Amino acid sequence: MGRLGLVIADLDAEYIRNFEKYLVANYPGRFDLAAFSSVHALQDFLESKSHADIILVDSRMYDESKTCYDRGLVLLLTESRPGKQCPGKAAGQVMKYQHVDRLISEVLGLYSANTGSGRPVHGRRKTCIVSVASPAGGTGKSSIAAGCSILCAGRGLKTFFLCLESVPSTDRFFRGESDQSFSNVIFHLKGSGSLWLKLESARCHDPRTSVHFFKSPECILEMNEFDEKDAARLISEFRSCCAYDMVFVDLSSGLNSINAEVMRLSDVILLVLTRDAVVESKTGVFTKGLDLLDSRWKSALPERIIPLLNLSPAFDGDGPVCGYSPAAVIADHSNKSSNSPDDCVVNDVSFLADLNGVVEQILAGRSAAADSVEGGGSVA
Repeated sequence: MGRLGLVIADLDAEYIRNFEKYLVANYPGRFDLAAFSSVHALQDFLESKSHADIILVDSRMYDESKTCYDRGLVLLLTESRPGKQCPGKAAGQVMKYQHVDRLISEVLGLYSANTGSGRPVHGRRKTCIVSVASPAGGTGKSSIAAGCSILCAGRGLKTFFLCLESVPSTDRFFRGESDQSFSNVIFHLKGSGSLWLKLESARCHDPRTSVHFFKSPECILEMNEFDEKDAARLISEFRSCCAYDMVFVDLSSGLNSINAEVMRLSDVILLVLTRDAVVESKTGVFTKGLDLLDSRWKSALPERIIPLLNLSPAFDGDGPVCGYSPAAVIADHSNKSSNSPDDCVVNDVSFLADLNGVVEQILAGRSAAADSVEGGGSVA
């Protein structure tokens, strides 16, 4: 589980410094990084036989006649959109001026595709998996999952929003550039071998919120191919690679085999409820299902549930909801919902303020769990 040796070289010294700072802050423990703005210093390093899996080099600095470039996968940094042809021994081209997260995703994707390596690049973060579930549709579950993701990212935590709904709603909340989508994720999950580099290359980064996510599948019917084994492998991969602080999983409403498996592997389960006769009826069935699963797994599922009362009118008082005592009451902001990320309920300050207490409760539990485990997450 060694780190990937990443060499980056560019004539722009300030670009190199900023790139290096970002990687150290946001990808701790995942790369052995060497950065150069001098051609001679770069060649001296490569000729010294130092660790170099990936050589990301400014196209103006690259000299294909030098044998030292045989030591790693050569990728060229370009200022314009990459062309189809790569000079010399270069395996690909990456556009220099884009968000670093997107750049790293492209680099890891090219590395995996050209070397056949799925070697995991583990980080140092202790990943907390939070499932967001609801017995019925229309409770605002997805908005709560997205809102909590935005709040955690705003606190400086590296956060992933993972939508596993049968009809994904990711595009309502987040935007990002990627040639891949959850369709690629499903394809990779069905394969064998190491998975993480392929997942990293498929992710998106929302520059407005700093939340990471997968784009919705190209065809909605592809979600029918995603099963509980895929879900278990995906969640386990997020946890074992320690690349994110928080992963919020937006589940389909109700209780099915995928939801059950994800909740079993989660640290926290946010159960979103409303004062509604249909929700109340379905909550009874949902709770009986959870009790049955808990008796089978002995996994303390009820102890991980944080019930939330959502879409609550301003006059709503205290008291149980569908048999649960809500840990937080979230006012009805549904009239502000929109299909546009720029005009969505998750951009409403009062909605996020209602969610802030929920996030604080999750993070308090995460800190307590981390304190009880000596050493924390794995170090690559």
